[in-house]
Amino acid sequence: MENDLDMKLYNQYLNGEKEALEILYHKYKAKIQYFVYNMVKDYQKAEDITQDVFMYLLQEKFKQQCSFKCYLYMIAKSRALNQIYVEKRKQKWEEQYIIEERDFVEQDVIEIVEKHDTQKKMLEAIGLLDDNYKNAVYLVKIEGLSYQETAEILGETIQNVKNLIHRGKKELRKILVKKGFDEMKKVFIIILCVSIAFSGIVYAATQIYEAIKGKAEITPIYTGKISNVDTNKVWVGTFNLVWNDFMDDVIGGKIEFEDGDSELANELNKQSFTVSELSEDAYFKIQGESTLALKEKIEKGIQEKFHENSKVLEKVNWGDPNSYTIYAMLKKEFNYLEKFPTLPDATFGNATEKVKYFGITPSTLDDAKINVEVLFYESKEDFAIKLKTKEGEEVILYKGTGEGKSFEENYADILEKQSHYEGEKTLQEQDTLKIPFIQIRDAINYDELCGRMIKGTNWYIAQALQTIDFELNNYGGSVKSEALIEALKMSVSNIDREFDFDSDFLLYLKEASKSKPYFALKVDNTDVLVSSENDGTESKTMPEENMVPQE
Repeated sequence: MENDLDMKLYNQYLNGEKEALEILYHKYKAKIQYFVYNMVKDYQKAEDITQDVFMYLLQEKFKQQCSFKCYLYMIAKSRALNQIYVEKRKQKWEEQYIIEERDFVEQDVIEIVEKHDTQKKMLEAIGLLDDNYKNAVYLVKIEGLSYQETAEILGETIQNVKNLIHRGKKELRKILVKKGFDEMKKVFIIILCVSIAFSGIVYAATQIYEAIKGKAEITPIYTGKISNVDTNKVWVGTFNLVWNDFMDDVIGGKIEFEDGDSELANELNKQSFTVSELSEDAYFKIQGESTLALKEKIEKGIQEKFHENSKVLEKVNWGDPNSYTIYAMLKKEFNYLEKFPTLPDATFGNATEKVKYFGITPSTLDDAKINVEVLFYESKEDFAIKLKTKEGEEVILYKGTGEGKSFEENYADILEKQSHYEGEKTLQEQDTLKIPFIQIRDAINYDELCGRMIKGTNWYIAQALQTIDFELNNYGGSVKSEALIEALKMSVSNIDREFDFDSDFLLYLKEASKSKPYFALKVDNTDVLVSSENDGTESKTMPEENMVPQE
């Protein structure tokens, strides 16, 4: 099914329909880049090689000896190995593929990976595998390629691929067990409510970083379950705003894809976050054909309202007559009633690296205590507070694992516990407060939504971008987020439409000026159809012998 769709698009491209190759590019770009990065260990080189893969498609016609997906990975592998060879690392790479004896694995943890709702979360764990296992597990268990196809791509025998995956599964189990039972019990979940509630689970695409600092997995939805994977997560409602406008103003209803279900799209379709949750001075949004005039309107609009520049506009293919852009920016700044003192640097969780903190100790002057309202306190592992700001924004911090529930459900728990709390709501003389400085600078393209035709339309999403800049310190904090959907509309001539009445159909006759037909026919079988043996010379009137006699 998937290969049929890929080949249909590829053949459309060969017939001169350039948009078809663009759909394939957006569908496979991030996947190929992830695969190549596992080999070359350099983000920029992985990007360059991925571009080379698609350039090769422009130069060499694909001869169908395997699936289109397999063909792409074989090109990618060849390009990556060429890069490694140029840098005199080919021998080192090949030596890493050492096949060890198979060991018995009590729990086939890969079954977890194969579940649709956890695939993307498990990619992080796969990324921690040794190099000689990583791509074998990724190609077979995530991309769904066969052992034979994977063997051809990696240059291994089928048995060696099976061995690699078996050993990889064993290592993956160790990683998951460690993350699930050692580190995650001490996760410090922070929910930040700045007019809206921040929260997060991740359906987003895999991101490859050269540096981890300031990075958090971004999700465009507020209602998904929190896993026990040791990853920072963040949500802000900006992408919901552009998705809502795309649904309501462009598609005219729920967004579903022709090639299958999308859990992320299904959640976004619920429109659980709308502009009604924001004041008008907190956001700017606009949409229209991707002209340079629209770009200028966006740049002028965010400058006038927020004194900000965009980080995402240069990614849009401005001037494409088939492109349509939906854009939004959200910005908030807030300051505590009084500045908090900084505290001595200390560790966080099980990490050995020290981080910066601010807060209150028994020796702190009382001024900063007016910032704090205790929502509830049940134990040192289960409590929540609210920090007050001059702007009226609320910053809510909740300590707890949060696992197994959505951030929406966790926030409901906060409100429930707060409603029953009868203890002191102000900080007392011996109370302490310790909050880490936080800084997030991150961006993502939601690849799950891209390069897929939207059911019942000739639209597809070329890009689904979001950026998040967030900071929390002893003075206050800020949040800025951009979101953008670039949708492409294939012209009618580019869509294969088959008006073939070659199975059950209905026929009506109606006078043009009337609202109802005067004749209706359901054609269900060939009894009322003219046989191919008829040479067309028969009378157009009904033979007398076939007429029903009148009473």
